[in-house]
Amino acid sequence: MISLAKTRVPAAIALALLLPLHGASAAEAAKNTKADAQDEGPTDVEMPPLLAPMIVESRLDSYAYITIQLTPATRDKVFLIREKVPFLQDGFLREVNKAPIGKASDPKAVDQEALKKRLLARLNQILPKGTVSDLKFEQIVLSPIQAQ
Repeated sequence: MISLAKTRVPAAIALALLLPLHGASAAEAAKNTKADAQDEGPTDVEMPPLLAPMIVESRLDSYAYITIQLTPATRDKVFLIREKVPFLQDGFLREVNKAPIGKASDPKAVDQEALKKRLLARLNQILPKGTVSDLKFEQIVLSPIQAQ
């Protein structure tokens, strides 16, 4: 009859030899995943939609629902941008309510170039310069005010 102690020792030795090998492969897999993530490049950060008033002849004509994406300069800036999203949202809301966002030639259309310039200036007050490489308008939807 084989003693229980004699069978446990070889099993323990085998387990002790296999665990470091498994741990090394897990560490390598984690390292490879990090390397793959760094190789992918910047990932856009989507901001919550903005609700901006469209003022025509000193009267509220409609609202513009604006969805913005921020492109980080490098992939490691993504978390810094996400951390500051509430502050960016507050700054952007203040900016679109400070002055009209309509074109001079057509006040019922959003002047995207001028608005982008204003939002980038506000963004650079909140985040360090060079954190964001581009600000893109993903979608702008105008919603007219219904007459009562």
